[in-house]
Amino acid sequence: MKNSKRIKVLAQEGETIYQSRLKKKLEVKHRGEIIAIDVDSGKYFMGKTVLEAVEKGRQKYPNKLFHVIRVGYPAVHSIR
Repeated sequence: MKNSKRIKVLAQEGETIYQSRLKKKLEVKHRGEIIAIDVDSGKYFMGKTVLEAVEKGRQKYPNKLFHVIRVGYPAVHSIR
């Protein structure tokens, strides 16, 4: 699979996992925190920054790519 297609699939699957399994559970108490989702297992890792969340994920899954979301927001970063 080409990288751009792989990344698109990863993003779609990560968003589906977030919307269907995690959104209601996390938005009340963890709004603004970052989660890194392993789409193969559905497991997620939380941190205050993208780096912190992904590093936690890589401790368990060192060779995985993660879908990253800021809980309760449409984007991880914003430009003001």
